[in-house]
Amino acid sequence: MCRVASVAGMLLAAVAIAQETRPSPGNPLAALPSPAGAHVARIRAMAGDSWLILGPPAPDPQWGRARGRSWTPRMPCAPALRAAFLCGCGIHGYVKPDGHFMDDLWAYDINAHRWICLYAGAPVKTLSLRLDANGFEVNARGEHIPVSFMGHGYCNQTYIPDRGLVMFIYTHSPWWTRAIPQRWEWLDQNDPEVKRRNYGHAGPVIEAAKHPLFYNVAAGRWERRFVSGDGPGPRRFEGVLEYIPAKKQAMFLCHGRVWFYDFATNTWTAAKAEKVNVAYDSWGCYDTKRNRVYVARKEIFLAYDVEKDAWSSISGEGQPSDLGSCAYGAVTYDEVADSVVFLLKNAGIFIYDPGRNAWRRGADLPDVQWKRHNVNGFYDRELNVHFYHLAGDSADDGVMLVYRCTSGQSR
Repeated sequence: MCRVASVAGMLLAAVAIAQETRPSPGNPLAALPSPAGAHVARIRAMAGDSWLILGPPAPDPQWGRARGRSWTPRMPCAPALRAAFLCGCGIHGYVKPDGHFMDDLWAYDINAHRWICLYAGAPVKTLSLRLDANGFEVNARGEHIPVSFMGHGYCNQTYIPDRGLVMFIYTHSPWWTRAIPQRWEWLDQNDPEVKRRNYGHAGPVIEAAKHPLFYNVAAGRWERRFVSGDGPGPRRFEGVLEYIPAKKQAMFLCHGRVWFYDFATNTWTAAKAEKVNVAYDSWGCYDTKRNRVYVARKEIFLAYDVEKDAWSSISGEGQPSDLGSCAYGAVTYDEVADSVVFLLKNAGIFIYDPGRNAWRRGADLPDVQWKRHNVNGFYDRELNVHFYHLAGDSADDGVMLVYRCTSGQSR
């Protein structure tokens, strides 16, 4: 009887979570998931180790197409919505033709192959905010409005499926001073440090990495949480943020140290694992089979075992001498092929097989414009493919490419 009650309770809890994370009416994501378009059948028919060029996604009816952005290899994916998110600045201090600063947020509708604008960015001429009791920027209704908050996307973003949150580690972006000079007016209210106007610093509270930023998918709004205790930082670091389902916590690698964020208690805890030598703009992905996080940069390739709370260095057969960084392409974990897929835009597809501790080359890159273009990517488990948005920095000339991996021997 208790077992039945327990199962029933878990089912009710699951339903509650699903309802809580479902976009509300009027929300730009309310109609998701969309019906599957004709391109979905083409994706399903793909052979292993092959490419498909989907072309430009359809524009948002009001705001047009999402623009390309450099140093932003990751598009956090929300499987239940059949959507992935794109966020991060492009050209430093870029103001879009529509008059909004490029600190915007977009969703790519997988089933409809279209863009949905969730936040157009700060309106440079009319933006007027104030600081709340915690020192965060809010509008007249008290809603959190992040400004110039992602100095590129790096791997400082992930999706929290059981809470319906896109999570960001605030990455100070100082290039707003010409576009939004009125920001000084409210920043100066209670932070003498910013009066020096040095390099666009917004102050120690706004810039602190330990205060997580969220986009609430169900509510369609930004949220920022003030953490009173210790945490990563104090200021920006281009690390690796991952959601760890087994712990129901987020992990952030900052200055070589692993931190875990507990959503229930709004606290960070430093892991006991040794500090590792990782630098600016490292990148990585989460291995769902082994419960470990891969981190790479140039010649470094590491794995963090979540259960053991320990790092190990990887040196596999055929390993490339240069595994790039956030500026080079995208890195994703393929759950079906059980492989880590590196798209290095200047070199091709490199695939790491953890089971064999060996590398192989993937199919040649398709004949599209790669030079001076940037890659933003994600893996979709349902279709078992890797999506790549390829576009010029801050340009709306993007195309979507799809790659299907396969397990196999080295080429």
